[in-house]
Amino acid sequence: MADNAQEFLFENARKEFKGILLKDVNGKNQDEVPIFVEFYGKYPGSEQEKKTATDQTLRDLIREEVLSKTHQEIEITRTLHVINVIVAVAKQGLCSPSVPFTLLGDVLDCSTLDTCDVIFKYVEERVAVWKSPVFYTAGKNYLLRMCNDLLRRLSQSQNTVFCGRIQLFLARLFPLSEKSALNLVSQFNLDNVTIFNTDPSNSTLDVNEEASEEKMETDEVKKEKSESGLVDYKLYLNIWSIQDIFRSPVQCYQKETWDKLTENADNIFRVFDSFKLDDIRGGNKTNQTTHKKSYFSKFLTSEKLTELQLSDGMFRRQILTQFLILFRYLTATVKFKGANLVLTEAQKTWISTTETKIYKLLQETPPNGKKFAKYTKHLLEREEFWITWKNSGCPSFMKMRSKSEDESPASKKRKIDPKKSSIAEDFISGKSLGMGSPELTKLWNLCPNNLAACRSNEREFLPSIQDYFAEPIEQEDPKNQIEDQYKLIKNSNFQWKALRLLSNRSQLFFTSQPANLQFKTVPDYLSTVIGKLAKEFPTQSTEEIKVEVSNGDLVGVGDLKTTMTVSEINNEDEGEDEDAVLDDPDDEMDDESNLLDGSQEDNDAEAGAVLDSLSTDDITMLATKIGSDWTKLAPHVNLKPKDIKEIQEDSEDIVLQARQTLVTWQDLVGSKATWTTLSQALKAAGLEQIEKES
Repeated sequence: MADNAQEFLFENARKEFKGILLKDVNGKNQDEVPIFVEFYGKYPGSEQEKKTATDQTLRDLIREEVLSKTHQEIEITRTLHVINVIVAVAKQGLCSPSVPFTLLGDVLDCSTLDTCDVIFKYVEERVAVWKSPVFYTAGKNYLLRMCNDLLRRLSQSQNTVFCGRIQLFLARLFPLSEKSALNLVSQFNLDNVTIFNTDPSNSTLDVNEEASEEKMETDEVKKEKSESGLVDYKLYLNIWSIQDIFRSPVQCYQKETWDKLTENADNIFRVFDSFKLDDIRGGNKTNQTTHKKSYFSKFLTSEKLTELQLSDGMFRRQILTQFLILFRYLTATVKFKGANLVLTEAQKTWISTTETKIYKLLQETPPNGKKFAKYTKHLLEREEFWITWKNSGCPSFMKMRSKSEDESPASKKRKIDPKKSSIAEDFISGKSLGMGSPELTKLWNLCPNNLAACRSNEREFLPSIQDYFAEPIEQEDPKNQIEDQYKLIKNSNFQWKALRLLSNRSQLFFTSQPANLQFKTVPDYLSTVIGKLAKEFPTQSTEEIKVEVSNGDLVGVGDLKTTMTVSEINNEDEGEDEDAVLDDPDDEMDDESNLLDGSQEDNDAEAGAVLDSLSTDDITMLATKIGSDWTKLAPHVNLKPKDIKEIQEDSEDIVLQARQTLVTWQDLVGSKATWTTLSQALKAAGLEQIEKES
């Protein structure tokens, strides 16, 4: 250690460190300073000695930059590069963490306000860096002092935006629980004094009160005179004298000041209500544009400007908003407000009535009066939450864990019986396992092999396809005459379960559907699938079909008396029916002939319906022939313009559009979609040639 101390020379270290740091300043990797980090690690000497030399070297760099710069943009950029290198060195822990903040303050103190604006932009863009553990504790006080020094140099009226940026930076830097920036005891800025002319003899305005009141009454009735008739010294005095009350609202609890406030407020509101800005402007768009861009933190108090200020919407809004803020303080419950500072019922009533009048005037003040009044009311309502927070002592917004959660009771150690075997030993030896309770032990030991228990038929909970669809198949049979609304396929629960079961147990779920089923609803789809399933399931033989018999006649379920097979009925009634058949053989022959004739007619009708129906191949063939002429056919097959538009948007292929037209027509008309109907539609559309070729 002694050898290192002898080898380290402070002045030599400053010069060498400076040369290396300048390389990083001129380099591209200023955020990591790799050249200086490597050189610093190899340089002989103790850590404290090297840090001290680095601190002094960084001060030398900043001093040279400040002395050499001419406040040009290029040189300001180089100064920011030097500051960036200093911050990177502090991040690596190669200098004191407070050095960047000290040097930043020095640079701002030696710079003009224009240069400070550029440098402060660098500061506010790196809030996350200043809030990191490396810098926050060491630099928060330096940053606060630096910002306060800047605010003292700036003018709140001329540099309003810059002042606002500084305030926002501090709000982002410090947490909400930081109480140093809070006005805890509700103090007012009594230094904000408004100076105006209080001597009527020196006024350039009319001081005759009677004449002024007479003019006001005349204007209210006729509304023809200009606003100059209302601008007098009394109005000027009313506007600017209440600024002292706004500066110190506590005065309102004195009777004399309260009377002065109510009198001045009523006069001001009466003037604002008498002359609407809409009537004065006459729809001038130039004024509206100017008002959107301009901003004044404080208005001038010259008497010559009173007439112009009365015509200014921003001036009116400022006065009215000041009244609302004052009323919010007077009616709110403030912790540090004196016990004797209480309003009477009459005063509360006047405030409530006046607030309604103020919001009405704000809504009538252009531009965007209603929106401005709405936002102002919302902001004042939000202020109630902050007042309550301050009255509660400004508690932290971070939720801390309670002591009861931190001090959880220590778990009791379980006593182990050396004579009792463990679960692992029982499992290895094949003994029944004890699971802690009799019921769990019983359930665990029901089956010795867990995998075999999982494969057991008793764990098969899905029903078979035949059992689950037995009732729907019976309902789909036309002989049973079940109405559609009572069928299971209309039940959404059944639909969902049926689709799940088909996807697990049946290949029909994955087979490609014909074109006429691609746009079907779920009930129609299930009806088709159930028809296919009915053909796959084995049917019952005649000998096993049971019928209900009551007194020898076939009856419904309600009259059920006895259930027998067909063979038993035939055996029982053989003797009774034999005589009847032998007695009248001609009648039996006639019945058989009629039955055959009816059966032949039904078969012919079914054959005709099959020949007249359209198959999938027919639809594909017709779509190819129709092609681009499908738009002519569409109106004649009951397609609406909405359907035609959807078909055009779905595909650009003409054949596919024609095919979809025919499929949509089948969906709309159902069983009426036959060759005969389509032939009529083709003729009506002027496509007889296609009908003949088909």
